[in-house]
Amino acid sequence: MRVTWIALEWPRAGHHSGGVGRYVQRLAERTKDLVELTVICFEGAVPMDGVAFETLPAPRGRLDRYYASAFRASRAVRRLAPDVVHSHGDDILLPSGVPLVRTFYGSSLNEARSSRGLRKLNHYVLALLEQRSASRATLKLGIAPESLEMMACDAIFPPYFGVEPAPRDISATPTVVFIGSFEGRKQGHIAQSAVAAIREEQGDVDLIVIGPQSDASSWEPWVDHRSGLSDDEVATLVRSAWVLVSPSAYEGFGIPVLEGLDHGLSVVAHPNPGSEYLKSLASGPVPLDLATGEVFTTALRQRIETGPVLDAAEQQAARQLIDEIVEAGSPARLVAMYDDARARAAPATRRLG
Repeated sequence: MRVTWIALEWPRAGHHSGGVGRYVQRLAERTKDLVELTVICFEGAVPMDGVAFETLPAPRGRLDRYYASAFRASRAVRRLAPDVVHSHGDDILLPSGVPLVRTFYGSSLNEARSSRGLRKLNHYVLALLEQRSASRATLKLGIAPESLEMMACDAIFPPYFGVEPAPRDISATPTVVFIGSFEGRKQGHIAQSAVAAIREEQGDVDLIVIGPQSDASSWEPWVDHRSGLSDDEVATLVRSAWVLVSPSAYEGFGIPVLEGLDHGLSVVAHPNPGSEYLKSLASGPVPLDLATGEVFTTALRQRIETGPVLDAAEQQAARQLIDEIVEAGSPARLVAMYDDARARAAPATRRLG
């Protein structure tokens, strides 16, 4: 089966990769032997053996990224003429007649509500286009109940495979790790404020930030800011920490939260559709605390005072949660969905012929 992905968030050399980009790369690694896979992405994409790439010019600004690039992606699909297209976004101008599987990684509408300025306006426009994409798709996949309901998706397909098991080399100094930007919906400034308050009370508490280089100057000098890291380097840093924090105003799912739990850390997060969904799936005392304001700092303080090692019940609850999510998001299940999309689209394709 010839499958083409529209995956413009695919990691690029020298660029910070977000959660969707890193997940799509991992999904390709596990899917490439099951289908004949071509990925449409931007030039400078990190290559992968067994995957063909159709690259587009790197975007120059917001309009180019979200609108002109979508036009270029649609032209690339026409040239490739695949059996199935799997879109991870940017599919607003796709030609009809091709079976389209569309994954919704949350909601542009809710991103707009948690954004400011031009980003806010852009996401309101994208929310309208998202509805068009939903009406065009042959099969719609949501990553959590929010996207399932808002886009009337056919199934939940979680964007997570688990991490490679490895021993933790835990920092001797209490260390908090945060993945994201200082401003915007990730709200890294809240992580900095919470750690700063605890540092004033307890002395040495470190904050490691994994985020874009363009954001580095926003952080206080005592913050250890890293960018441009490989997945292995990110995993090593996360495993060294005591607690992962995710004060994001909005997450459709929340990959960093699961990665923290998977690496054996406790997690303190803001309540949002993603973190609340993950918490609701837990069948035991999963070490995921949801809090805002002063309670967020209190929860972080308590996790630091408890220490970096989870107790047996917390470890078991985290493991059960992760295993359930990994099973629901398996590549074999995805390929079966591609077959389903082809079967659904077959009558319409014959009419077009």
